[in-house]
Amino acid sequence: MLDLFLAYSLIKAVLAGALLLLVGDIDQLPSVGPGQILADLINSGRVPVVRLTQVFRQAQQSAIISAAHQINRGQYPTIEPISDNPMSDCIWHGGGHQPEHGVQAICELISDLIPRLGFNPATDVQVLCPMTRGVVGTRNLNTVLQQLINPPSPDKVEINRGGMILRVGDRVIQQMNDYQREVFNGDLGIITDIDTVEQEVIVQYGERTVIYDYADLNEITLAWSVTIHKSQGSEYPVIVLPIYMQHYMMLTRNLFYTGLTRAKKLVIVVGAKKAISLAVRSTDDQKRYTRLKQRLL
Repeated sequence: MLDLFLAYSLIKAVLAGALLLLVGDIDQLPSVGPGQILADLINSGRVPVVRLTQVFRQAQQSAIISAAHQINRGQYPTIEPISDNPMSDCIWHGGGHQPEHGVQAICELISDLIPRLGFNPATDVQVLCPMTRGVVGTRNLNTVLQQLINPPSPDKVEINRGGMILRVGDRVIQQMNDYQREVFNGDLGIITDIDTVEQEVIVQYGERTVIYDYADLNEITLAWSVTIHKSQGSEYPVIVLPIYMQHYMMLTRNLFYTGLTRAKKLVIVVGAKKAISLAVRSTDDQKRYTRLKQRLL
């Protein structure tokens, strides 16, 4: 996620004679900001490059790895059709042609198949979407999944902030860098308590507890479903990946590859073959004109 401006500030701050090591994957999504620093540096041939070939996130024989390589080659990935007893860690659920059917399919997977395979929907499963908008976007799915995975209960305190319900037990994501609280954009946590008297929400991020005043709750949002962009750099035991034509503007090869490879143990792709095929074929829109490579030659 190193864009042109951040790279400039970084390199300017590095002392002469120091060693700078950049680690990344040029097949994933480019930075949100301008530039394609890592790709330009590699393609220039002017810097030493080491390519890692041993897989650690998944097993070497993982179908996720095979599918990821096929996607990068522009081939339609070999994904096992869904069944009651799947044989691989990479599964496809047609989910119907309409996004509404996809929402229903995701709910059925989280309620039935995924628990039967030994995973806990509340802690192991992450739904990744191409966009926030739409029926299979993160906004709608967060509302649906909250009701499914963490429904209201008399013993769970909840508050409504700007139309969004936050409830004890909810998974949330930090949306901006907060250096005072030491939580950063993309951090995932669980709401462990809501103090309606002190007007505070307590979130557990790993081993750290962070307290938010009600006035600062714009920094977090529900994270039962997050965008693929937000997930970059993260990993989860189980990924559910809806791919529908509703998000056709965002369906690209590197987005599909990035979402698929976030899974450690299981990925379930939900969507029509037409949308998956479009994602695999689409590469033209991601071309960036930077001239950094030419300046290095």
